[in-house]
Amino acid sequence: NTLLSIQRCNMKLISFAAASLFASISNSALPPGYEDELWCQPGNCEIYTNPYGIVGARSTFEKCYDPETNVMSEGVWTGSETDVTVPDGFIQPQICTAEQYSQCEVDTQCTLLISPGCSCYVSSSIHPYQACEGKDCNFSGCTGNECGGYVGVCQPGFNGTGNTCMLEETNDIGNTTAPVPTPAPSSAALASVSIMICIISISSAINYIA
Repeated sequence: NTLLSIQRCNMKLISFAAASLFASISNSALPPGYEDELWCQPGNCEIYTNPYGIVGARSTFEKCYDPETNVMSEGVWTGSETDVTVPDGFIQPQICTAEQYSQCEVDTQCTLLISPGCSCYVSSSIHPYQACEGKDCNFSGCTGNECGGYVGVCQPGFNGTGNTCMLEETNDIGNTTAPVPTPAPSSAALASVSIMICIISISSAINYIA
């Protein structure tokens, strides 16, 4: 409904409140009609997570979360341009409250790590994300300096929602001598994409009600 759409928009936009609203919009986001509504199993709420600080489809960042079992899942996405069938019993989740899910309270709870693909990402010490675990992880070619030029920050939630660990660029690359990976899209670009998605979602909801 319209209220839920606005609530979802507020949750994501607050993470990028300081970003410029005139940044260019990435082509990575899917057009309307492909990922309009998220459906989760009963008892789940919706969270936002973006360890790599990238721009992409909504399903890349918006997940289902069960506060009772501490399990995150992908959920099912439907849209007017798809023929996806919602599994029996699945629900449209509410946004998780800060009591149900929050990745951090301070920046020090957002740790920089390196993935097997030699990319830098951020992980929460409260809800850790591991790009790879076990003996099959291949870090060959990684220099250990892939996170030079980045910091992990704790972005505040909005209206009772939890905080999120985000990867941000910094001009301080320390003593890094190895090539730094191509920087992740800036917070400004992320904000612009979020605004576009939110406007489209709210407009669709209002037109449906009308």
